[in-house]
Amino acid sequence: MADLADDAAGPDGMTVAPSEPAIRDQLERILASPQFAASDGARRLLRFVVEETLAGRADTLKEYTLATEVFGRDASFDPKLSPAVRVEAGRLRQRLERYYLTLGRDDPVLIELPRGGYVPRFESSSDVLHLRDHLAEVTRELDASAGDFAPALPGGPAIAVLPFENLGGEGDQPFGIGISIEILTALSRFREFRLLGRGTVFGHRGERDVTRLRANLGADYVLSGSIRRDGERVRVHAELASTEDRRVLWVERFDRELSAGTMFAIEDEIATRVVTTIAPPHGVISRPGVAVAQRKAPERLHSYDCLMLFYDYTAHRSAERHGAVRTVVDAETREAPGVASLWAALSMLHIDTWRFGFNVAPSREAARAQGLEAARRAVDLDPRDALGYHARFLAHFANGDVKAFRDAGSRALELNPYNTDILADFGLHLTMCDEWRRGLFLLKLALSLNPEPPDWYWFPFFTWHFDRGEFDDALEMALRSQNPDFYWTHGMHLLAYSALGMEDEAAEALARLLKIYPDFLRQARRELALWLGPERIERLVVALRKAGLPIAGAAS
Repeated sequence: MADLADDAAGPDGMTVAPSEPAIRDQLERILASPQFAASDGARRLLRFVVEETLAGRADTLKEYTLATEVFGRDASFDPKLSPAVRVEAGRLRQRLERYYLTLGRDDPVLIELPRGGYVPRFESSSDVLHLRDHLAEVTRELDASAGDFAPALPGGPAIAVLPFENLGGEGDQPFGIGISIEILTALSRFREFRLLGRGTVFGHRGERDVTRLRANLGADYVLSGSIRRDGERVRVHAELASTEDRRVLWVERFDRELSAGTMFAIEDEIATRVVTTIAPPHGVISRPGVAVAQRKAPERLHSYDCLMLFYDYTAHRSAERHGAVRTVVDAETREAPGVASLWAALSMLHIDTWRFGFNVAPSREAARAQGLEAARRAVDLDPRDALGYHARFLAHFANGDVKAFRDAGSRALELNPYNTDILADFGLHLTMCDEWRRGLFLLKLALSLNPEPPDWYWFPFFTWHFDRGEFDDALEMALRSQNPDFYWTHGMHLLAYSALGMEDEAAEALARLLKIYPDFLRQARRELALWLGPERIERLVVALRKAGLPIAGAAS
């Protein structure tokens, strides 16, 4: 996604090119990783393009060469008739991106394959989305004080954040305490958690038995860590454990260069990484919450259970899930009418009826009005809850109020810049307003913090490439969306396959689309009009006709 990063981020400073030995070391590190161990094709392709480039033969890296030298095609291979190499290159880019967003996050050399060619690029960095220079600045810009407003909350799990244990000299103790405080501050943006007070928790520093923290403090989860220093290098370990069964749910290591001038920046960076991994709707803490809620009978669900089911639905949208979740959330708003986040969830479920036609009763227009009313109630109940403003910006967008949409989205980001779903969803809707620069930046910022996102994060990237005639890249983005129960998944696959002349695959995607949404042919224009302006609608209608859907002309 480097080409989009350049467009979204603007000019960068000069970077120092890595040495050839460093590039070779990085190549072996990547090929030995789990992401590449199971894909012989990706391994062969990456090794070939890197070795040929280092040998000074980058100009020979063409589709025909790769097809015959890497994938064993015979001399009759014609790249104009077969997209096979382009598809394999797209898969390689996706593997590289995932590697650098996870295991390779702190690697010294970036190896990437820019779109539009097969010559790799090497940088002394691991920032595959090219966001590192902007992340701290954007976070500070969006940051806002937590405030002291205390409305009704959904009764979620209690979290104890212990001061990070210093395993070195006494001089490093402020650094460990600072990381803990920054994590506690960031977690306070998520209203579904109960955070145990710093003064109380810090009195239990060094406690290794998490069951005692459950007994003494009522903690459901304990976030702890340690720091070790070797000269200017510091190693930070962080882990999250469940106090119910002592299971360690997540652990990560951070290696950084520490000095007096970098201490605050490193505290902010590590706190951001920790919180965006464990706290957002699809993060580490929500996963056991979803599992528990799914096992409960509807009459035994509480507010937090309903919120977990809603978060799970947003990652796997379907009409069936929507109906089940809307029923329990609606019932819980009557049982607990003061919980703002429940009203926010109900608002977004109503807006999904408007957007996707899920479980319409009595009309999509009525659902849109209900969505706006519920979003307003959520914000009135808790003006400090970012989820309410998330619901509000979706409702305003659905009602065509672009200014109110932008204002509510900006407020949601101010209240919680650590919620990656808010970052991505606001970015997605900005792209629908043709604000591509800001929208793509927010989406890539969310991806840098959440490398395993829900399918819908990829929709705008598909649109970006498809609109520009970059159909190989559009297919790569479309195939990252694999929700079989969501009709736009198959719509994207259909458009990309058809544009590339992959007729069999396009026919299969069309069959899947019409199986889920039999009336799509008649409703296509209406569905597109919920998201796009007239010019873009007509371009997509032409593409859908080419793909085999005989959509009628524009209404007079």
